[in-house]
This record gives sequence, C-alpha cells and structure tokens, in this order.
Amino acid sequence: MKVHAFIRENSPKVLHPSGDLAPGLNKDIPGFSRYLYFFFCPTLIYRDVYPRTPEIRWSYVVSNFAQVAACLVYTYYMFHRFLRPVFQNTGKAPWSIRTLAMAVFSCILPGTMVLLLGFFSVLHSWLNAFAEMTRFADRQFYKDWWNSRQWGTYYRTWNMVVHDWLYNYVYRDLDEILGYSALGRAIPRFSVFVLSAVVHEYVLICAFRFFFPVLFVMFGGFGLGFIYLTYHRRSRIWNIFMWLMLFVGCGLLMCLYSHEWFVRRNCAIANVTWADYVIPRTFTCNYGKE
Repeated sequence: MKVHAFIRENSPKVLHPSGDLAPGLNKDIPGFSRYLYFFFCPTLIYRDVYPRTPEIRWSYVVSNFAQVAACLVYTYYMFHRFLRPVFQNTGKAPWSIRTLAMAVFSCILPGTMVLLLGFFSVLHSWLNAFAEMTRFADRQFYKDWWNSRQWGTYYRTWNMVVHDWLYNYVYRDLDEILGYSALGRAIPRFSVFVLSAVVHEYVLICAFRFFFPVLFVMFGGFGLGFIYLTYHRRSRIWNIFMWLMLFVGCGLLMCLYSHEWFVRRNCAIANVTWADYVIPRTFTCNYGKE
C-alpha cells in the first residue's frame, strides 16, 4: 500500500512535470531518504512534507510498546482461558446446532475483547510509538467510532489510516472514472468493500493456512448491507444496534475460526491435497462417528 501511494503521488512529477500537484507535494523527485521516512511513518498517504514535532519523547515510545506487549499477553490469556477449553475436543465428539449456539455465546465476550485489544494495541499504541519515533505530528489514526449511529460512519472512523488510502487511491479514482452519479458512486463504494474484504481474508488465510471465508461474507456482505440499513439514521438506538452487531459478529468470527482450527487438528486426514486447504474441514469431518 505504501509502495502504491509513493508511485501514485510521484508518477505525475515524471509524466506531467507542469501539472498541478496535491497539497504537500512539490515538483522535486524524492530521494531514497524520503521514501525511507515514509516507509516507517504511520501513514499510507505519501507527501513530500509532513508536520513534525520538535523532539522525540522516548519515555512515551517505551510506554506505548509496553502497552502493545501487555495487549498481546492478555490476548493470549483470553485464547488460553476462554477459547481452548471450549474447542479443544472439537472434531472428536459429536457436534450439533445447540453446541454451536453455546459456543457462539461463549465467544462473544472474548471475541469483543480481542477486537478492542487489537484496536488499542495497533491503532493507538503501535502507531503512536512510530509517530513519536519519526516525529510525525498528524496522529489522528481514529475518531470516536464507538459513538457511531451509522455503519458507514463506523467504517470511516475505525481506522483512519487505511480509510484515507482507500478513499484517495480507490474510491476517488473510480469515482472520477465512472462519473459523479448515483450509480457511479455505488460502484466505487462496492469496490472498496470487496477489496477490503479480500485483503482481510487474505491475511487470515496466511495466518491460519486454510480458507474459511467467514470474515469475507460478514465484511463484504452483512457489513455492506448494514451501511444502507443505517443510512441517515440519527437515533441513539442505532448506536446500540452497532454494538450488538459487533458483539454477535465477533462471537461468530471467534467461534467459527476456532472451530475450524481445532477441527483440522483433531480430524486430520492422511493424504492432504490442495482441495483440503480450500474446502473447510468443518463440513467434511465425521466428528467422532465411525
């Protein structure tokens, strides 16, 4: 994403030297030092000049990295204490809808806690630590997404770093190509969600080493539908609706991915083919039946 932003912002300097540039850019071709700084500063939008702080507060850097470490330890504790006892025998014993429902309710609290810990450790502590080390002054990495009453507001304010990249390099470019019409704006919005869902699912595939597109369906399907459902909603009840959906969604994600993870270990097969990485073992395991 950073490489794309760097090339995207600097290619007009080479292709159209006399053209207009975005604010924060000049007509000079950036050197390697600028790219190296951009690579480590907590933003995905390239500019030749960024607002800078006068000095580095190393105590602030250490405290933020300590918060990241504490979040990792607590996340491990959540998995070991609340999830492993529920799913460690999955694949060995019979499985039913009732068992699935009980597992989902058992995962709602730890799933939501993992969501909040991930948000705090990455979007607050980790990015602020690198912002301080690079003296990067623009630190609006998120807004008050927890007060959102519209699902679109939640998506825009949850992760401002990625949102700015998607808006500048995907949504706005497609909007200009297709024209500023109702249909022309629906296609870029849909494309942004599909791209984001695909990238999130790709990360999980690399981490878990199996394909189980639960997040893709929830992100690109239900998430997109909730945007239109909550469009122009102003009542506080819709903020409650957002939190309820987050609770249920986190519980489902944690339950289904944990289920698939342990099923693949407890219901192993002798000859593994490429199809076994694509077809979820949840649907092919015999669950202790002969």
